[in-house]
Amino acid sequence: MPNSQTTPPRVLSLLSAATEIVCRLGCAHLLVGRSHGCDDPPLITSLPVATAPRVDPNAPSAKLDAQVRVQSASGGPIYQINNQLVTSSNPTVIITQEQCRICAVTPDDLNQACQNLPPTAKLITIMPVSLDDVLGDVMTIASALDVEERGVRLVSHVKKQLADLNTTTLSIVGNNNPKPKVAHVEWLAPLMGSGYWIAECVKFAGGEMVHGYAGGHSQTLEKIELLSNADYIILGPCGFSIERTNEELKSIKLLESQQWQSLPAVRNGRVAIADGNKCFNRSSVASILGSAEIVAEFIHPELRGMYGHHGTRWVRLEELSAFCSRNGADSARKEVVLAEGVVETRKIVEQNEFKQESSPEQSETVKHVSNQITALTRSDFHAAFAMNSAANQKRLVSSEKFEAIVSGWPSFKVLTLSSTSCQFFEGESDGSSTSVVKVDAIPEDSDEVLHFVFDMRKSKDGKKWETDGVRIEC
Repeated sequence: MPNSQTTPPRVLSLLSAATEIVCRLGCAHLLVGRSHGCDDPPLITSLPVATAPRVDPNAPSAKLDAQVRVQSASGGPIYQINNQLVTSSNPTVIITQEQCRICAVTPDDLNQACQNLPPTAKLITIMPVSLDDVLGDVMTIASALDVEERGVRLVSHVKKQLADLNTTTLSIVGNNNPKPKVAHVEWLAPLMGSGYWIAECVKFAGGEMVHGYAGGHSQTLEKIELLSNADYIILGPCGFSIERTNEELKSIKLLESQQWQSLPAVRNGRVAIADGNKCFNRSSVASILGSAEIVAEFIHPELRGMYGHHGTRWVRLEELSAFCSRNGADSARKEVVLAEGVVETRKIVEQNEFKQESSPEQSETVKHVSNQITALTRSDFHAAFAMNSAANQKRLVSSEKFEAIVSGWPSFKVLTLSSTSCQFFEGESDGSSTSVVKVDAIPEDSDEVLHFVFDMRKSKDGKKWETDGVRIEC
């Protein structure tokens, strides 16, 4: 029990799974702030939001993947942190994660953004990759909140539920019979498998994961045919609701492809669409139990609906259209406020408030970016790499790695094509050491405009401009 003689903790949770754990420990009343991704239980959405994404989570899968990869590789943070809110909320416990800088705010992000953190604030960092890690995180958070007994009780409850589920599924499959092979698709464009704790959820449900393993990271599937070894396929993209996945499937036309329709699981009607936002990809107690039960309901017809998830957290592929067109269906779009810089840049473009610089009167920053892109179109990656700041070069490692990054992602590769038409705009500047240059890139034979933002910084000697990072705007 909490010590009644001490001041209750003030908790700022910057990870949706951690927020759920705090609530399952009976400590929702201690929360003073949350991340933009914290949405369960619904009560906590009334809390102040301390983060905002720098990439639009409603962008198509392929574009979102490219934006995140470029943003990550260029060294820029994926999320913007509201320094003022963090400081004013006066947290004594801040929970973040270090497993994946794409999934949520990391300690480095927090330290860089918030220079005035309360000196007494305790930073709790979790890094789950396995089921044991997730249960260990429950105890770590329980200890930080001085509710260890509740943590022990919750962990014991989860273990018992999983053991009971495993006993039930083994009674159906049998100890000596081969287990159904299950593929969980964590992303649609590119196709990716999973792993982590999800593989263990599949095992407790009486299945065997393919294209992923316990404690392993997501694997990119180079072609659809690789899914042919799966008896069952679960489409549950990270952060996507069932409605969002439905819209994405329509956009990328995966279901219409001959390769997809030829898969054994597809021909046998063994494809499910699951909530990849609140289940599977979220390392919370509710997600682990729910994911294991969803798999059990799906791969064992005898258990269909037993745990109350069918028609709520998952549907069969042939039920998808009815589920998403029903009265009261959720919107496919996430209601999220983007980072201030992203929104302001977009508004400036829409209002034509960027000042376009035309040759030969280009500013020094625009000239620098123009020359760097020219080097890329000539495949002179060594020269283009040298035009980055020392800090950015360190993040990119080498000119060879830089070349792999630029050439490997479709959106970024556009800048290497001499046929691409580019327009340069000078953005906001502090007048001395930092500035922004925007590039509108239009590929040949395409009406689509790709919006790049180059963050510029003066060299240490102050004699020249250097590229400190590049991000893509939706």
